Amino acid sequence: MHTHHAEPATTPVVSSFTEWDPLEEVVVGRLAGGVFPSWQDSMLATMPDEGIRAFKESGGRPFPAEHLAAADAELDTLAATLQGRGIKVVRPDDVDYGRAFSSPQWQSPGGMSGGMPRDLLIVVGDTIVEAPMSWRCRTHEVDAFRGLIKSYFQRGGGWLAAPRPQLSDELFDGDFNPETEQGYAISEFEPVFDAADFMRFGHDIIVQRSHVTNEFGINWMRRALGPEFRIHEIPVDDPHAMHIDASIVPLAPGKLLVHPERYVPHPLFKDWEILEAPKPVLPATWPMYFCSAWLSMNVLSLDERTVVVERQEEPMIEALTAWGFECVPVDFRHVYSFGGSFHCATLDVRRQGSGGRYLG
Repeated sequence: MHTHHAEPATTPVVSSFTEWDPLEEVVVGRLAGGVFPSWQDSMLATMPDEGIRAFKESGGRPFPAEHLAAADAELDTLAATLQGRGIKVVRPDDVDYGRAFSSPQWQSPGGMSGGMPRDLLIVVGDTIVEAPMSWRCRTHEVDAFRGLIKSYFQRGGGWLAAPRPQLSDELFDGDFNPETEQGYAISEFEPVFDAADFMRFGHDIIVQRSHVTNEFGINWMRRALGPEFRIHEIPVDDPHAMHIDASIVPLAPGKLLVHPERYVPHPLFKDWEILEAPKPVLPATWPMYFCSAWLSMNVLSLDERTVVVERQEEPMIEALTAWGFECVPVDFRHVYSFGGSFHCATLDVRRQGSGGRYLG
């Protein structure tokens, strides 16, 4: 008589299907070594005036040292806060983004930073997907995360890199009209997208067309992931569209936090509770090079009941608490200045859960 012993279940090294399942392992970015992006005309469609001036005048030069150090300290505090809740935190390599680089068709005096992993990477199920980004200065930004990606792959995780874009002038021959704010800054010359234009709902993924994500890129992602995942393109009322996670953020099954002006009601969310984000309280004088104060809604769900929120965004904390969530307050305003908040500055590598369907 033979006795068969069940093999112990192995925990997948990479596994994340939603934005809200219990978080087990996460990458938290670093801003050290970061520099101002180098100007390209397609940025005009998305950047605030302060950023346009800074990129044109200071592209490739270091970010303001004191403000950058304060932001990196906030990232360290976020990492420590997550670790204190039993979540494994990993960090990217330090990279000097001030080095010039070029292709046969263009050159850039520098990169940007390793502070926003969500912009360039997305975990879909058991696979890390590298985005083909349309800003030339971000071409080598993933280098800070390559060591982590290789490690995950060697331990059994999936790794899918989109085709490297040429980023030639033809890509930036879009139809965007600055006066009417109609059209898009990029064309369909080749597939490009930022990972932050996608949002995961189990085996359904929402995406927006934007000034950094074209239809070619969306179709590449759709084919690359295959029929297991359904990708739904939805409209967002944002003439400066770049990254969907300051327009809609799912916090739990059936609960969607939305920008009060950008969100366009959609049949996919017909059975969902919708909460309009309260107006942010960031002072008008606060330096914002990349985006608006609506980063206040760029929160990070730790599970279906717990959300990390900027400490000084009291209206947001009150609204989410009234909606049944525990809010974990963390100072993050200095990070805001460099293009993101908690969702942008992290990449959830492993969450509990195995997918499912949540959309109508």
